[in-house]
Amino acid sequence: QVHISLAGKDSIRISWITDNYTPPTVYYGISPRKYDHSANGTISSYEYLTYTSGEIHDVVIGPLDPNTVYYYCFALGKTHEYSFKTPPAHFPIKFVVSGDLGQTGWTKSTLEHISQSNYDVLLLPGDLSYADMLQPLWDSFGRLVEPLASQRPWMVTQGNHEVERIPAVHPTPFTAYNARWHMPFDESGSTSNLYYSFEVSGVHVIMLGSYTDFDSASNQYQWLEADLKKVDRNKTPWLVVLIHAPWYNSNYAHQGEKESVDMMASMEGLLYKARVDVVFAGHVHAYERFNRVYNQEIDDCGPVHITIGDGGNREGLASKYKEPQPTISAFREASFGHGEFEVVNASYALWSWHRNDDDESVKSDSVWIRSLASNPLSPLNKSLSRVARSYTKPTMRFHNFWLLLVASATVFADAAAYHRPPPRENLILSPAEDADPTTPQQVHISLIGKNKIRISWITDVNTPATVYYGTSSEKYEYSVTGTVSSYQHLNYTSGQIHDVTIGPLDYNTEYYYHFTPESTVNYSFKTPPAKFPIKFAISGDLGQTGWTQSTLEHVSKSNYDVFLLPGDLSYADTVQPLWDSFGRLVESLASRRPWMVTQGNHDSENITANPVTFIAYNTRWRMPFETSGSGSNLYYSFEVAGVHVIMLGSYTDFWPGSNQYQWLESDLKKVDRHKTPWLVVLIHAPWYNSNYAHQGEIQSVGMMESMDGLLYKARVDVVFAGHVHAYERFNRVYNHVADNCGPVHITIGDGGNLHGLASNYTEPQPTISAFREASFGHGQFEVVNASYAKWSWHRNDDDESVQADSVSFISLVSDPACNKLEI
Repeated sequence: QVHISLAGKDSIRISWITDNYTPPTVYYGISPRKYDHSANGTISSYEYLTYTSGEIHDVVIGPLDPNTVYYYCFALGKTHEYSFKTPPAHFPIKFVVSGDLGQTGWTKSTLEHISQSNYDVLLLPGDLSYADMLQPLWDSFGRLVEPLASQRPWMVTQGNHEVERIPAVHPTPFTAYNARWHMPFDESGSTSNLYYSFEVSGVHVIMLGSYTDFDSASNQYQWLEADLKKVDRNKTPWLVVLIHAPWYNSNYAHQGEKESVDMMASMEGLLYKARVDVVFAGHVHAYERFNRVYNQEIDDCGPVHITIGDGGNREGLASKYKEPQPTISAFREASFGHGEFEVVNASYALWSWHRNDDDESVKSDSVWIRSLASNPLSPLNKSLSRVARSYTKPTMRFHNFWLLLVASATVFADAAAYHRPPPRENLILSPAEDADPTTPQQVHISLIGKNKIRISWITDVNTPATVYYGTSSEKYEYSVTGTVSSYQHLNYTSGQIHDVTIGPLDYNTEYYYHFTPESTVNYSFKTPPAKFPIKFAISGDLGQTGWTQSTLEHVSKSNYDVFLLPGDLSYADTVQPLWDSFGRLVESLASRRPWMVTQGNHDSENITANPVTFIAYNTRWRMPFETSGSGSNLYYSFEVAGVHVIMLGSYTDFWPGSNQYQWLESDLKKVDRHKTPWLVVLIHAPWYNSNYAHQGEIQSVGMMESMDGLLYKARVDVVFAGHVHAYERFNRVYNHVADNCGPVHITIGDGGNLHGLASNYTEPQPTISAFREASFGHGQFEVVNASYAKWSWHRNDDDESVQADSVSFISLVSDPACNKLEI
C-alpha cells in the first residue's frame, strides 16, 4: 500500500504498511540501486471495532530536485525497488483529477487510463476506497492504487464514505482516512488533516473538508480565510479548490444536501473574492462542467465548477439530470472517467475529461481556461458590488481536440529571442522566351455560390474560354464555357483573362481539369468539405519575394481547404507586369485550392492621370460578389462548411449610408448561425494595432468607428487583417476594451512583402494584445466543429515553418452569455 504525497516546498511524504514492525526508514537516490540518502519517520496504527490496522509507516524525505526521478526502497539488500518523479518547478504541469474511485472494474479502467496520461500530481476530491466501515477494504484499496500512487504524488480530500463514525460505538470520524492518508496540513497552517493547502509549480491548491464544520465561526473557515490572504498570485497565479459535495449540480443525485448548500452559502464569497480559478468536486457519480459562475449566475470572475465523481465506484452512475440543462451548465454526462488539468503557463490551462468507453479512454470534453489573475476583466482587487459585476459574459474559453503542443510560455521566450530576418528582393517570374502564347498561365480558382468553382487563367493570345473537367484524370466528363476580358493601364495591355464557372460539384472531392481537349498539361483541385472540420490558410501582404516563396511552401504543406488573403496581393502598385509575375508565383497553390482575397492599398493603381482604382485586381481576381448581393468586387461574402466569411473593402467608402455599409448590414442579417455558426471577417487595414506602423489611418480608425458596432452586434468571431507587416493577436475586444463577446482581432500582414517587417511596437504591450511578433509567416484557422476552432501562427524561421503561437477558442453563438444576438 505504498503511496507518496507532497509535504512542503521540496519534500515528499512516503507512506506504507507492513503486517508487523519494520523500521520506518527510506533509502533513496537518483540512480537505481544507489541510495545516497536515507530518512527516518514514524509508525502508527489504529483500531476500529474488532479491526487492528497494520503498521503504518510515514517518512518525509528531501529536499529534492524538481522534475527528477528518484529511486527508493525500505531495506537495503531487498530486491524490490520503487521510483517516483517529482513535479516540475515551473509550468507546464499536469494534474489528473478523479473522484469517488472505489475499487471496481471501472476503477481499474480509470487507473489504467490515468497511468497513460504522463501526469505530475493526482488530485482526488473525496471517496477513496468506499470502505465505509469495512476496514479490510482500505487495505485492498491501498494495494489497488499502489502502482500509480507510489510513482506520483496523490493529494486527496475526504468524502462521505470516509466518515465511519458510529455513535456511542466509534464516535471519532475519519479514523482510517487520517491514519492512512496523511496530507500536509501542518505545513499549510491547518490543525486538521481534513483541510489543507499546498503549492506546486505555480499552482496553489486548497483541499476543503465537506464533512467538518465550515460555518463562518469554524476553524476551517478561519483557516481558509487566512490561507487565501497568503496566496501570492504573482508566484502562484493559479488558484484551485477541491471539495467533495459539489456546490453546483444539475443532477438529481445529492440535491439540497447540507454539505453542498450550506458550505456554498458560507464559503462561496471567500472563493469569489480570492478569484479562485477552478473548483473540483466529487460525490455525484457523473461528470459536469459549468461555465464561470457565482451566486447561481454566470459571472466572468467566478470559478469554473467541475464535478468529477465518476472514478469507478460500486454504486454506479447518477444518470438522471434536470431538464432543460441550466445555462450555467456547459457539459454533462453520466459516464465513468477521469480528468486532466494541464496548466500550460501563468495564463492558460487545458482541461479535458476522458470517458471510459468500453474500457478505452475517449476524450469527450475539452476546454481552455484562462487564469483570473491574468484576465484584465477580473482584477483581484475588483469590487464585489453588484454594480461592478453587472456584466454576465463568461471568460473567453479555449479548447483543443488535438492538444496544443506549443506552451505559451515557450512561445513568448522564443519570440523575445528571435532574430528578425531582412527583406528580400522581388522574384520576377517571366515566361520562357519560346513559350507558346496559347499556353494557360496564372491559373487560380475561387468559390462561387454553394457548390461551384470559378477558374481563371490568362493566355497571351485569344483562346476559347472553356474548361474540361471530371473526377478522373483519365476522363473529363464535363465542359463549360465562360468569358474572356482584358484591360489597359497606361501603356500596358493585359493578356486574355479567362473566367469560367463550373459546377455543381461534389464536396471534398478531387477534380481534374484542363483547357483544351488535346492538352497534355492537366490541373486538379479539391473542393472544400460540406461540413466541419475545415481548415483555412491565411496570409496577408504576400508580395513576391524569397520570403513569399517560403510562406507559400509552408502553406502548401498545411493540407488546407481554402486560402484567405486580407489584401496586398502582388505589390504591383502601378507596375502591371508584376501582376503577371505574381500570378505565375502562386499558380501551383492557387490552381489547387480556392483562394479568396480582398484588396489592399498596394492593389490600387489610383494615379492622377488614371483615377480608376483596382483595375487589375477587379479584372484578374474576380470574387463572388454578385452571388452575395454586393454591387462591388471590393466587398462580398461566401459560405463554406458552416463558416460565413465576409470580405470588406478598406479602400472603398465604408461610412453609414455607403453602399458597402448598407450591404454589410443586410448581409449580417441574412446569416443563419444555426447553419453557419462561425462568422469571420477580413479587412486590410487593422482596427486594433499596437505597432507604430500605420497608426491613425482613416481606413483603420474611420472604418472601425463606422462598422465595429455592426460586427459586435452580429457576434463576429474573428477579424483578420493585413497591412502592418507583422503578426499580432488580440484578446476578444470591442470599443478598445476586452470584451468576451467581441471578435478576436488578428493582424497577419507578414506574408513576405518587399518592404520588410514592422518591428517597432508601442510599449508597454496593451493588455488587450495577447501575442505580437515582427516576423514573416502564415496562419492556419482550423474550424473543428460548430463550437470550437484552433488558430495557429507559423513563423518563417530560416526558411522553416515554426508554430510560434497557437490558441483555440469557442464560437460566440455557442457561448451562452453571447449567443443572444440582440444587444
